[in-house]
Amino acid sequence: MRTLVDIPAWELEALNALSKAEGVSRAESIRRAIKAYVELKAPMPNLEDGFGLWKDKGIDPDEYLRKLRTEWDREWDKTGDDPQGLVPEPATSESGR
Repeated sequence: MRTLVDIPAWELEALNALSKAEGVSRAESIRRAIKAYVELKAPMPNLEDGFGLWKDKGIDPDEYLRKLRTEWDREWDKTGDDPQGLVPEPATSESGR
């Protein structure tokens, strides 16, 4: 889409210099500036929708995540046993390590 915008001469000169230094057209510099401005000022779509999602569930989200993460634990991490012999023995003063 094309649009017409009035820009003061000193800003146009600065824009021209920046565009030349970056090796892009003046139009590309303007597109980049608008994109940066919109990303800064406009809220991310759907980001706000996630806040408060758990409040009516009757579930503590931190506790729920802790329970989920226990599924990743290996059995020998819980018991101290190492049925597959994968965990090295801790260093002791007798072993010299």
